[in-house]
Amino acid sequence: MKFVLLTHEREYERPSNTGQLALAAFPELCRRVPWSRVAPDEAIKQACESGDALLLFPKENEAGEPDNGAGVYETITPEQLLAKKGAERGAPQVIILDGTWQEARKMVRQSPYLQAARRLTLQESEPSRYRLRRNQLSQGLCTIECIISLMKSLAMSQEAQQLDEAFDAFMLDHR
Repeated sequence: MKFVLLTHEREYERPSNTGQLALAAFPELCRRVPWSRVAPDEAIKQACESGDALLLFPKENEAGEPDNGAGVYETITPEQLLAKKGAERGAPQVIILDGTWQEARKMVRQSPYLQAARRLTLQESEPSRYRLRRNQLSQGLCTIECIISLMKSLAMSQEAQQLDEAFDAFMLDHR
């Protein structure tokens, strides 16, 4: 499993960015790609269009309504992905939008290849521990929490624990 952080340009300078924790801890599993509306990364675009990448994005918006016609997209859970993992060729890529929720929605809305990508959703029950930004979704997770949750679901418990500890330290440092 490879994690691609499709990163909004504003995230590179934000000290509150949690994606950097995964990049530092697991450079062999995670990579960062800058998002651009006018010049999308060709490899990511191709992976989305061919079905070789999954976009981590909620099935419903914060009002509980379908997100931009999410019903027309194939949506799977991490558990379903784990069950299929052995049957698929190579390690699939999971694209995680690295930005605020407002930026993430804009990134999907302005990128047809992201709209067409197969979706992966989390069934998260615990609220986010991330408190460094205002106006966030009540059930929204930050980038590192998404990666931790995916790793737990994909039986990568040791890696998830390592990131969870790094996230705890990060939150203490940013109080």
